[in-house]
Amino acid sequence: VMIAGELGSVETLLYIGIWGCTVGVMFILYGLRLRQLLFPLLILAFIVPMPPFVNRLLTFNLKLAASGLSVALLRIAGVSVLQDGNIIDLGITQLQVVDACSGLRYFVPLILMALLFGYFYCKRLWQKIVLLLVVPPLSIVVNGLRIFATGMLHVWGRPELAENFFHDFSGWIVFMFAGAILFGVSMILKRFGAASDAQPIRDAGVRAVKPMIPVATTVALCLLFVGSGYALQSLPSAANLPERKSFDSFPMRIGDWQAKRSYLSEDILNSLWADDYVSATYFRDDLPNSIQLLIPFYEYQGTRHTAHAPQSCMLGGGWTMIGSRDYTFQTVHGNPLTLRSAIWQKGNTRLLGSYFFFQRGRVIVSPWMNKYWLMVDAFTRRRTDGALVRAEMTLAPGQSREDAYRILEEFVKKVYAVLPEYVPM
Repeated sequence: VMIAGELGSVETLLYIGIWGCTVGVMFILYGLRLRQLLFPLLILAFIVPMPPFVNRLLTFNLKLAASGLSVALLRIAGVSVLQDGNIIDLGITQLQVVDACSGLRYFVPLILMALLFGYFYCKRLWQKIVLLLVVPPLSIVVNGLRIFATGMLHVWGRPELAENFFHDFSGWIVFMFAGAILFGVSMILKRFGAASDAQPIRDAGVRAVKPMIPVATTVALCLLFVGSGYALQSLPSAANLPERKSFDSFPMRIGDWQAKRSYLSEDILNSLWADDYVSATYFRDDLPNSIQLLIPFYEYQGTRHTAHAPQSCMLGGGWTMIGSRDYTFQTVHGNPLTLRSAIWQKGNTRLLGSYFFFQRGRVIVSPWMNKYWLMVDAFTRRRTDGALVRAEMTLAPGQSREDAYRILEEFVKKVYAVLPEYVPM
């Protein structure tokens, strides 16, 4: 499981493997008596991070909910404020509710606390369920209050009290406050049912086994361990990357489209993890549209160093998806090419966004199939290099979707024709 997680760049599988190793060792030591430790093992499972798509979805929704609540409180307090996605404009300054301040750092630990309080203080199942249901609104409310307080400090001319040490300290205070509320709820629920009676643990004891069984098991596990280490270190490697051109030479003129190259900030590059990239905006004199092209390339891919679908980036920027579909057309060589596309809207601006993974000669639109082929190619080809091709076109007022798809199709055809020089097949 750990090998699959590393080679497929699925961090969740990597940590599930670590958890599984711990459970496996304990099962070897205690056998079926391990059932007495089911709850501690459940708590131990909190070392496993959520899958990225779940994490992004929760982070995005919690950010918007906390931002919306804080904006409502600011308006009640008489502050003129404008909200654009996760950006709160106070006029004198802008507050951006970033992922770290989304409330997810409250949500997951509060779930853990709810499980612990429910286990120790609540006997009935419905009480434990109620305690868990309290967590989502509680994490949104306390985080919204924290953002509201940050906004008021800026309005009062004391922004230094909302930064650095004070910012982190306020987060700790708010979390302790949320924990105290959760504890209070558990105490209230406890009054509706008697505390659970302690059940004696009956130890079934141990039984003798033949020496060959543990010896054979130990040898097999050691061989698996050595083979796993070899696989993780030797199978995928940037040394197996075929020759390619650097994106520094990527054409700034493609057909009738001319471009102006742009460069990403260091913060974005750190979150993108790319080894090479091209970012440019393409124009045509006879069209009102512009197309933003971004192609990050990865010499190898693993956990925290891989291409990811762009939906969460768009959602975090305040865009709303109003339609999506997979769009297939023929390339200049007659091969079918599929794009995953979506219409995005923010205010009066509409955007046709599309992307596909271009991995070792394959065009893939499903993030799950992309992970699958990463694992397969790591073993069969010793390569995990690849790129994400992302093209986003602004739509003119009144422009139909069919016309927009036609223009984007012609542009992507031309990009795809030169792509193999920069992303090896």
